[in-house]
Amino acid sequence: MKKKLVILCLGLCFLAAACSNKGTGERDLGQQIENPAQDDTQDDNSIQQEGDKESDLKNQENDKKEKSDTEDPSQDQESSEDTKKVLSKAPEVTFVDYSQNIQDEESGVLLLSVTENCPVISIPENEAAAEKMNLVFEQQHTTNQTYIQEDTLEAKNAFKALTQEEASTWNGYGYGVSYKVAYASPQILSIVAETYKWQGGAHPNTWTSSYCFNAADGTLLYLSDIFTDKAKAGEIVEKHILDTITKEPYKDALLPDYEGYVADLLTENVFYLNDKGVVVICNPEMLTVYAAGLIEVEIPYEELEAVMNPAYVI
Repeated sequence: MKKKLVILCLGLCFLAAACSNKGTGERDLGQQIENPAQDDTQDDNSIQQEGDKESDLKNQENDKKEKSDTEDPSQDQESSEDTKKVLSKAPEVTFVDYSQNIQDEESGVLLLSVTENCPVISIPENEAAAEKMNLVFEQQHTTNQTYIQEDTLEAKNAFKALTQEEASTWNGYGYGVSYKVAYASPQILSIVAETYKWQGGAHPNTWTSSYCFNAADGTLLYLSDIFTDKAKAGEIVEKHILDTITKEPYKDALLPDYEGYVADLLTENVFYLNDKGVVVICNPEMLTVYAAGLIEVEIPYEELEAVMNPAYVI
């Protein structure tokens, strides 16, 4: 049921975004350690909100893009010429560490361990493009602070509810966003982010999302940008996913009703490009059990040639 709600919520989110802009792509996993049943419901809300968050960021990027289109034509032409320059080398990516341990002001007890390495992109040849990319991650960092505050409050309330014996083994809650570069070239910059949350359960709840940029102008890429026929592209992707998960090492980890959800996996915030093809991210508990981990399915460009925008075939 959790998986079905996740996919339905993400689908509605991106459909609404597509109607208002160009078509776009987990958060607040509130767990109470005393009530496992309540944990499942709150985890559903978490992934839905994370999807909403990704979609909001991409909507903001579209809004900014549309606003620029209405400005002075002479400025638009100058900006267009600048952002369409072909880069001679890939963007450079460094990371700012925002990790911290948040303690209770009164007792000094650890409430929340936070891990975050926010990307900073540098493109000496096109600073405007780098600024667009950095704005996406700056906005994401700002959004994360709201969730960190919420998790801290939840941890404080949970600790207060513990008995003295339980409090002696308290280790605090955990929240983190870990970014890494999946692919970088003069044409494409792909970055993936693993978000996790731990609140005393058997394992943290994790969700991996992606950011795929046109390196030359700094804009986020959407499925409608890279595919000329999304329906046919989806059919090709579905076949590759099924071929991957029905073999070792995943075939024994499949959920009972996995086949009904394969076609719904290709959404805005779980794909990126590399030098071989389009990579689709299959998060845990979507098609397989949590222990199977993250699955990345790569579809070669040759098999997508008929349904892809030639500009994005690397």
